[in-house]
Amino acid sequence: MMQTRIESDSVLQAVVAATRAACKLPLPEVIDRGHCFVTDLGFDSMSIARLALELEDRVQQPVLLDDWIASEPDPSALTVGSLCNYVSALG
Repeated sequence: MMQTRIESDSVLQAVVAATRAACKLPLPEVIDRGHCFVTDLGFDSMSIARLALELEDRVQQPVLLDDWIASEPDPSALTVGSLCNYVSALG
């Protein structure tokens, strides 16, 4: 149980770091699992492409975000938390 929590925290840290590196806009001081990439963080298609590359660097494996985006019918569901879940399922 504790191992899963550490892995979850590690994925969240990687996603937050990649988010900060990928976005050219000012971001909130604290980024949490509930933040939506589109409405809260101002991501567009170019930012999402940069996010994929930044995530690949941090998790050391290919991260194709098309499946993540397609899995959410509403852009407001593209949250930091849903991305963490997606990345966790990759490994």
